[in-house]
Amino acid sequence: MEAKKFIEPVLENRGVVIMTSLDVKGAIDAAFWPNILHSLKELSCPRNLYNLRKGYFSHRIAVMTTNNVCIKRRVTKGCPQGSCCGHSFWNVLYNSLLN
Repeated sequence: MEAKKFIEPVLENRGVVIMTSLDVKGAIDAAFWPNILHSLKELSCPRNLYNLRKGYFSHRIAVMTTNNVCIKRRVTKGCPQGSCCGHSFWNVLYNSLLN
Protein backbone atom coordinates (compact mmCIF):
# COMPACT_ATOMS: atom_id res chain seq x y z
CA MET A 1 0.00 0.00 0.00
CA GLU A 2 2.91 2.33 0.72
CA ALA A 3 4.36 1.68 -2.72
CA LYS A 4 0.99 2.34 -4.34
CA LYS A 5 0.60 5.58 -2.40
CA PHE A 6 4.02 6.68 -3.62
CA ILE A 7 3.62 5.54 -7.24
CA GLU A 8 0.10 6.73 -8.11
CA PRO A 9 0.78 10.50 -7.98
CA VAL A 10 3.93 10.09 -10.08
CA LEU A 11 2.06 8.13 -12.75
CA GLU A 12 -0.85 10.62 -12.72
CA ASN A 13 1.68 13.35 -13.60
CA ARG A 14 3.08 11.15 -16.37
CA GLY A 15 6.27 10.54 -14.41
CA VAL A 16 8.47 7.50 -14.53
CA VAL A 17 8.71 4.94 -11.74
CA ILE A 18 11.41 2.32 -11.48
CA MET A 19 10.88 -0.46 -8.96
CA THR A 20 13.23 -3.18 -7.82
CA SER A 21 12.20 -6.41 -6.13
CA LEU A 22 14.44 -8.56 -3.97
CA ASP A 23 14.06 -12.35 -4.01
CA VAL A 24 16.60 -14.21 -1.92
CA LYS A 25 16.70 -17.90 -2.78
CA GLY A 26 16.22 -20.07 0.30
CA ALA A 27 15.81 -17.04 2.57
CA ILE A 28 13.34 -18.68 4.94
CA ASP A 29 15.33 -21.93 5.03
CA ALA A 30 18.59 -20.13 5.79
CA ALA A 31 17.39 -17.66 8.42
CA PHE A 32 20.02 -17.95 11.19
CA TRP A 33 18.30 -17.87 14.57
CA PRO A 34 20.99 -16.09 16.62
CA ASN A 35 20.97 -13.25 14.09
CA ILE A 36 17.19 -12.98 14.25
CA LEU A 37 17.31 -12.80 18.05
CA HIS A 38 20.09 -10.19 17.88
CA SER A 39 18.02 -8.10 15.47
CA LEU A 40 14.99 -8.34 17.75
CA LYS A 41 17.09 -6.97 20.62
CA GLU A 42 18.32 -4.11 18.43
CA LEU A 43 14.72 -3.29 17.54
CA SER A 44 13.87 -3.13 21.28
CA CYS A 45 11.48 -6.06 21.09
CA PRO A 46 9.54 -6.37 24.38
CA ARG A 47 11.10 -8.97 26.66
CA ASN A 48 8.03 -11.24 26.73
CA LEU A 49 7.88 -11.39 22.92
CA TYR A 50 11.64 -11.85 22.69
CA ASN A 51 11.49 -14.80 25.12
CA LEU A 52 8.58 -16.28 23.15
CA ARG A 53 10.66 -16.15 19.96
CA LYS A 54 13.69 -17.51 21.77
CA GLY A 55 11.57 -20.45 22.92
CA TYR A 56 10.31 -20.93 19.37
CA PHE A 57 13.91 -21.47 18.23
CA SER A 58 14.86 -23.81 21.07
CA HIS A 59 15.07 -27.60 20.79
CA ARG A 60 13.58 -27.87 17.29
CA ILE A 61 13.73 -31.23 15.54
CA ALA A 62 12.89 -32.18 11.94
CA VAL A 63 11.47 -35.67 11.53
CA MET A 64 11.30 -37.69 8.31
CA THR A 65 9.59 -41.05 8.25
CA THR A 66 9.66 -43.35 5.25
CA ASN A 67 9.52 -47.12 4.80
CA ASN A 68 9.36 -47.73 8.54
CA VAL A 69 12.53 -45.65 9.07
CA CYS A 70 12.36 -42.55 11.21
CA ILE A 71 15.17 -40.00 10.99
CA LYS A 72 15.40 -37.09 13.42
CA ARG A 73 17.75 -34.15 13.04
CA ARG A 74 18.30 -31.11 15.21
CA VAL A 75 17.37 -27.91 13.37
CA THR A 76 19.41 -24.76 14.00
CA LYS A 77 18.22 -22.36 11.30
CA GLY A 78 15.27 -21.61 9.08
CA CYS A 79 11.55 -21.61 9.75
CA PRO A 80 9.08 -24.47 9.38
CA GLN A 81 7.51 -24.77 5.94
CA GLY A 82 4.18 -22.95 5.95
CA SER A 83 5.08 -21.05 9.09
CA CYS A 84 3.18 -17.81 9.52
CA CYS A 85 6.26 -16.36 11.29
CA GLY A 86 8.83 -17.17 8.62
CA HIS A 87 8.41 -14.06 6.51
CA SER A 88 8.33 -11.79 9.55
CA PHE A 89 11.55 -13.33 10.86
CA TRP A 90 13.18 -12.72 7.49
CA ASN A 91 12.02 -9.08 7.58
CA VAL A 92 13.49 -8.63 11.05
CA LEU A 93 16.73 -10.30 10.00
CA TYR A 94 17.23 -8.12 6.92
CA ASN A 95 15.68 -4.91 8.26
CA SER A 96 18.99 -3.10 8.74
CA LEU A 97 20.23 -4.14 5.30
CA LEU A 98 17.05 -3.01 3.56
CA ASN A 99 16.96 0.29 5.47
